Amino acid sequence: MSKNEDLEILNCIYKNSKMAADCIDSVQDKCESQELCDYIGKQRTHYNNSCDKVASRIRELGGIPAEPPKYTQMMAEIGIDMKTVADRSQNKIAKIMYDGTNMGIVDIAETVNHASGADEKTISEAKQLLSAEERYADGLKRFL
Repeated sequence: MSKNEDLEILNCIYKNSKMAADCIDSVQDKCESQELCDYIGKQRTHYNNSCDKVASRIRELGGIPAEPPKYTQMMAEIGIDMKTVADRSQNKIAKIMYDGTNMGIVDIAETVNHASGADEKTISEAKQLLSAEERYADGLKRFL
């Protein structure tokens, strides 16, 4: 077991979940479809729960949860604003969410795949989040 690799995976999960929850706040403000808004609201709740759970685990290992870079958050919010300035349709909002969810999937999968010495518990937590992310992405397809 490599504590550093565990912390790397857990911080990746934390940053992705935090970023996703924050971006959902921005997207929900622009969402005109109540059904889609409710769906992504459930996704946000999952991300918040993930942040809490993973932050506790990071602290157990002696680490401090790493916040997403402010620049990345700012650029994501600007991107959401630019993409929705002229089009707030259900399709556009679902596409933004779908693309963001897939970026999280790629980031977490890469981190897990490069951390061969991580504890099985950590890898299991990452795989659970990946599975949830994939379900959310599939669920968003009906709104496209």
